[in-house]
Amino acid sequence: MRELNIQELRQVQLEILDVVAKFCDDNQIQYWLDAGTLLGAIRHKGYIPWDDDIDVGMLRPDYDRFMKLFNAQNTRYKFHCPETDPEFKRPFGKVCDTHTFLYEDANEGRVDLAVNIDIFPYDNAPDDDNLVNRMYIKRDYYYRRYFTRAKPLMTPFKGSVIKKIFVYAFRIALKLLPKNYFLHKIIENSKSYASQNTKRVGNFTGLSKIACDKRVFDSFIDVEFEGRKYKAMAGYDEWLRAFYGDYMQLPPVEERVTPHTLHAFKD
Repeated sequence: MRELNIQELRQVQLEILDVVAKFCDDNQIQYWLDAGTLLGAIRHKGYIPWDDDIDVGMLRPDYDRFMKLFNAQNTRYKFHCPETDPEFKRPFGKVCDTHTFLYEDANEGRVDLAVNIDIFPYDNAPDDDNLVNRMYIKRDYYYRRYFTRAKPLMTPFKGSVIKKIFVYAFRIALKLLPKNYFLHKIIENSKSYASQNTKRVGNFTGLSKIACDKRVFDSFIDVEFEGRKYKAMAGYDEWLRAFYGDYMQLPPVEERVTPHTLHAFKD
């Protein structure tokens, strides 16, 4: 295998995105460029210069249909999520290019994957901000427990003997739980309001904290990303402001760095 540079990594990601976009169009599944990818499309007409991934969003019903149908119609590209893959290590989905290999140094240690793009499900968010915050507090609590469980039992840390005994006992208790227990708790929390007709949606499986009015999804438009056209909600301005505030303002120079540590390879 040969290691990919950043330009080659992005090219593989774009090829995955093309497959996903065509599949969604052919199967009447609504998707949109999401988070930093949408911001890049609007502000830079492509990747944010220091970014190295692609994010796609779907409302939960579309996400569930995508999860059910995509792998049956594809061989090289595969969709992974905890609902279908017990070894998968995120509560949202990824579409991977099986002709590649990628590893990432993440919070729970090294994560082995393939070059991929993220697919985030968006669920009903309560109309009360306090209830939304409660959902994010629960999500973050489950994430912390998941990362703690994933670390090696004897990972060292500073503290008194009594504290170390308590922490090691706590880690042992977590190890007794099923591997993906906390990932499924995140998904369960994300679906808390699935049966209710709320006015907003939120991303309760990723790490962002966004709740936005559903009317931004009343219609969709094509936006340019790296010379290609993909879908975005017509109300992208309100969506991006919910994510980033004044999103057209560049961050300070010291913040223009990728949050990932990736090494990608291709056959």
